[in-house]
Amino acid sequence: MSRLLLRSIALVLLGCGSLAAQDLGPLLPSGPSPLASQLLDRYALARQNAGKLAGAKVAAALAGLDQPEPQLKLRGAKEIELYRTLSPAVALIATEQGMGSASLIALGAAADGKATAGRLLTNAHVVGNAPEVAVIFKPQQQGGNVRPADALVGRVSKLDPVRDLALVEVAGVPANTAVLPLGSMKDVQVGADVHAIGHPSGQTWTYTKGLISQIRPGYRWQPEPSGPRHQAEVIQTQTPINPGNSGGPLIDEGGRLVGVNSFKGEGELLNFAVSVGEVEKFLAEAQSGAHEPKLASAAPKPCEPKVMYEGRSRENDALIQNVDMDCSGRVNATLHVPDDAAKPVVLRIDTNDDGKADAWIFDENRDGRWDYSLWDTDFDGKPDLIGYHPDGKLKPSRLEKYRPKS
Repeated sequence: MSRLLLRSIALVLLGCGSLAAQDLGPLLPSGPSPLASQLLDRYALARQNAGKLAGAKVAAALAGLDQPEPQLKLRGAKEIELYRTLSPAVALIATEQGMGSASLIALGAAADGKATAGRLLTNAHVVGNAPEVAVIFKPQQQGGNVRPADALVGRVSKLDPVRDLALVEVAGVPANTAVLPLGSMKDVQVGADVHAIGHPSGQTWTYTKGLISQIRPGYRWQPEPSGPRHQAEVIQTQTPINPGNSGGPLIDEGGRLVGVNSFKGEGELLNFAVSVGEVEKFLAEAQSGAHEPKLASAAPKPCEPKVMYEGRSRENDALIQNVDMDCSGRVNATLHVPDDAAKPVVLRIDTNDDGKADAWIFDENRDGRWDYSLWDTDFDGKPDLIGYHPDGKLKPSRLEKYRPKS
């Protein structure tokens, strides 16, 4: 997979920021209008924030992934079935800082009432300070490659830096996913077999197995001298884990989550997972309104966008505004408002600065609210994803593979 393709995950899925079409006012083809100043301020800030979140670092992290082999060699029939059943419940999380794992623990109806929303459990240190992360579920075909079209936008909804736990919400969960049920600490015994699924060092959807070595209440740890201090009940295991497993599930013999794999100790086979008992407390507190993520400080105002051209289209059938969004001296966004009231208003965006539009957002009924969008993630001139905007905002609430009508 090319770096250009991977970079599109951020630009396509996370690059729309908070621009709301309803904030732009009526879109009417009546000559020059104040629409440009509102459009440009919001879009430029969203574009800058998207670059910070994903950009080259997320692309670099994903570019190093090793895809799962078509045939997995596990220890026995029970392990094979456990992996087959539960690996679709384990997602990959990518941020600017790196990547980790997460477990899908609940499903529900999305805001539009059509898609399926999901709640994922992971470590706080996996998501860091990011308000949004890229979430990728296991490809349905064994050994299938991770593609930009598979990435979903995950919103960090809850964060507990003491226990090192976090919740991530996604919309439009793929149909082949599975939910990982929570176990109970009363069933966790020293010497019992446990399993882990995650992405150690970029080896995606890797299965390992080991034993519970001990249960340690009130355990304190600080992975980095200058980092946050954590305290929670943890399960010490011999289950091999490495960076990339963080946030993924520790699973008992019954296929239930009994811990969140979190950190390694010094020495061999000293691995630790935050216990399911702590997870239950965290979820109960979150349900009561606790653990809201702290909002990051406002980003500095970017350079002022510049309208390069405002007037009539070459065909003289529409009002257009060509805009330099990032002070590069190049046009990278165009608002197109046809004279024909039966045609939609379209915002065309060049996300990779190659001089060609690769995102098209449509206001079908010209009511100032965006309805749907098309996204070209491999920059071949053909849309790969379709976005839905039930709230009317520029950022789609969910994305699906685009299948053009024949």
